Amino acid sequence: MHTLIVGERGVGKSTLLERVLREIGRPVFGFETKKEDALRDERLGSPVYIYEPGAPRTQSETNLVGYCRNQCPSSRREGFDRYAGKLQNVPPGCIVKLDEIGFMEAASPAFCAAIMRLLDGDTPVIAAVKFNASPFLDAVRSHPNCRRFDITPENRDALYDEVLAFVRSQLAQIPGGRG
Repeated sequence: MHTLIVGERGVGKSTLLERVLREIGRPVFGFETKKEDALRDERLGSPVYIYEPGAPRTQSETNLVGYCRNQCPSSRREGFDRYAGKLQNVPPGCIVKLDEIGFMEAASPAFCAAIMRLLDGDTPVIAAVKFNASPFLDAVRSHPNCRRFDITPENRDALYDEVLAFVRSQLAQIPGGRG
C-alpha cells in the first residue's frame, strides 16, 4: 500500500513526508512543487515550479506549472504535461515522492493519469495531498492501494511514528526492500 499524508495548507504535510524519507534512506524519485514567493510578480503572483527531488532547484518555463496570487492558483497545463512523462520508468529501489498533489494538477489530464498509474502500481509511493475537494483529489484520497493519514496541528508530531512504522512495514514486504 502507498502512503498519503492528507491535510490543510501549512499543517506540515511536506515536513512529515521529508522526515520519513530521511529516516528510510532510500533513493527518491518523483516531484516536489514549490511556490517561490521570492520571485513574485505583481500582476501574476508567486510562480509555482515542479522539481525533481534532490536535483538543483532551477526555475525556467519548462518547469513552471502555475502562479498563486492571494491564495488563488492558476495552472499552466503545459508545465504539468511536460512533467507527466518524467513520472514513468521509476528506477529500481526508489520510493516515489509526490509532494504535493493539489488541485492545480487537474488542468493536465496526462499528469493526473501519471499519478494514478503510480498509485495503481507496486513501487512504494509517499505523497502529500491537499484536503480540498475535487474529482481528482477525491480519487487520489480514496484510491484502494493507499492508506490515508490525516495530519492536523494537534497530531502532526505523534503521526510521524505511525507513518514511519507503516512505510517500513510496506517496504519489508517488497523482495529486497529495506524497512
